[in-house]
Amino acid sequence: MAHESATAPVPPRTAGSGPAAGVTYAEEVFRRLLTPRWVGMLAALVVVVAACVLLGLWQLGVAQDSGRKDVVAAASGLQRAPLQQVTAPHSAFQGEYSNRPVTVTGTYAAGRTLLVVDRRLDGRVGSWVVTPLETQGGTVPVLRGFVDGTPASAPEPPGGVVTVSGTLGPGESPKAGDPLPAPQVRSIDLASLVNEWPGDLYNVVVLASAESAGPTTGTPLSAAGLTRVPPPELDAPLNLRNAAYAVQWWVFGIFAIWMWWKMFRAEQEAAEPVAAPREGVPT
Repeated sequence: MAHESATAPVPPRTAGSGPAAGVTYAEEVFRRLLTPRWVGMLAALVVVVAACVLLGLWQLGVAQDSGRKDVVAAASGLQRAPLQQVTAPHSAFQGEYSNRPVTVTGTYAAGRTLLVVDRRLDGRVGSWVVTPLETQGGTVPVLRGFVDGTPASAPEPPGGVVTVSGTLGPGESPKAGDPLPAPQVRSIDLASLVNEWPGDLYNVVVLASAESAGPTTGTPLSAAGLTRVPPPELDAPLNLRNAAYAVQWWVFGIFAIWMWWKMFRAEQEAAEPVAAPREGVPT
């Protein structure tokens, strides 16, 4: 006599007990995502995440602007000091040198004046006039001012001992292009000038705001034909408080995504059918 199988027949699937035959897991997940409830929650998630991203970017912009203002204010607020007390020839340019007020005394080497072409100032196109100032400690490039266009010759600097008041700025990277006729150049490339100008070279550029005759700031000299060049904007560090706010907004956005996914997974797991125990098998 044949023994009956100990395995109970599998009951037919009832409605609502799980995915239909042939329906994949991905299709079941997608079907649930398209229900009105989850479509609405997904739309709300997109709005929340977009708001967090935009608010974070706004706070980052505030941090950058605040940092720039802080650095400019700190640098321009320092007491003007002789150049040799701030840096030395061949020393690396430090970030805190930017916009640092200085004075420097020496004699202009007029024959080595450069015209740095293709510059802009208040909507005008022209050239920078850069002349080496020879001092007791070394030679420093002085950006005396701006001229319109590209003149055949640069304006003559004052003769004799001159004291220049101005602010510090860095040199520039070389710019590619066809060779230019002297005294034209494309940038204030200090790495190139150190091999062209005699003596030790300061690794800074002085943006002149005033010139006076003699070893001290006294009788001002005219800069006829020149427009003084203002200090450039600085790449300043971030304001840390606002930068932290930006990070917080982005963390909130990530947290919102995680919470949405956690809620969806919890509902999905609750909807999955629980297998019925087999006959004869203890529960």
